[in-house]
Amino acid sequence: MIRLALIDDHPLILKILRQDLSKETDIAIIWETTSPDEMYSHLREAKPDVLVLDLFFGGQGFEPVTQVHDLHARYPAMKILILTAYDDPIWIAELIEAGVHGYVVKSDDFSLRLAEAIRTVFQGRTFLSLTAMQGLMTSQQRRTLTSRERAVLRLAAEGHANPQIADILGIADGTVRNHISNIYSKLDVTTREEAIQVARRMRELPTMNASTRHELRTPLHVLLGLARLLRAKLSSEGALSSEQHEQYLEQLIAEAERLDGLIEQLVP
Repeated sequence: MIRLALIDDHPLILKILRQDLSKETDIAIIWETTSPDEMYSHLREAKPDVLVLDLFFGGQGFEPVTQVHDLHARYPAMKILILTAYDDPIWIAELIEAGVHGYVVKSDDFSLRLAEAIRTVFQGRTFLSLTAMQGLMTSQQRRTLTSRERAVLRLAAEGHANPQIADILGIADGTVRNHISNIYSKLDVTTREEAIQVARRMRELPTMNASTRHELRTPLHVLLGLARLLRAKLSSEGALSSEQHEQYLEQLIAEAERLDGLIEQLVP
C-alpha cells in the first residue's frame, strides 16, 4: 500500500483528487491539507511514501524550490510529486534540479495519469507528464544566478520586501541584501525592477504570464473536476439528492464566476 499525502491550496481540487484516487486499491491517502504551515505538523505525525505538492499557495509565503530542498533534508526517503497548473519550462527545470521525483501539469488530464505517476515515483523512477517532459527538453541552459539567488528574485518579483523574503527563506535580512547585491552585479543592473526584467529575458525567472496562466487555469481545472465528480455520482447512484444538487450547482457557479472575474481582471 502506497501511503499518500496531498497538499493543494484549493479544497475542491483535494476533493476531486480524493474521488479520482478512491478506486485505487494500492493507494491510501493518510492526510491532506491546504496549508504549507500545516504540512510539517502532519509530516511529524505521519510520513507518507509520496507527497503530492502544488506550487502555489496565495498569500502564504511559499517558495517551492526552498521547500523541496528542506523536505529532502528532513525526509530523504519521501518521494515528492509536483501537481500544478504551472507549465513554464523554468519552473519544471528548477524543481527537477531541486530533486522532485515527478512533475504533472494539471492541464495534461491529470486525473487519468495521477495514479500512474504516484506508482512510478514510489518505485524510485521519475514521472513527467507530456507538458512537463516537453518543458524540460526546452529549458536546458547555462544559468548565471545560483538557485538561492533565483529564489530571492522570484520572491522579489512577487512583491515581497527584503524582511519578508528573509522570513520565507529562513535566512537573515543581511543575507538577502547580499544576494540582491550579487544579483545586481551579475546582471549588470542597479534596481530590483531591472533585475527582474533582465532575469526574465535571460530565462532565469518564469515569464510574467506564468502566474496569469495559473490563475486562469485553476478554476477551469476545478470546473472540469466537478464535472467528473458529477458524472461519477450519477453513474454510481443514478441521481443526486436535492442537497447534493444544490451543493454542486453552487460550486459550479462560484468557479465559473471566479474564472469570469479573472479573465476580466487579467485580460483587459
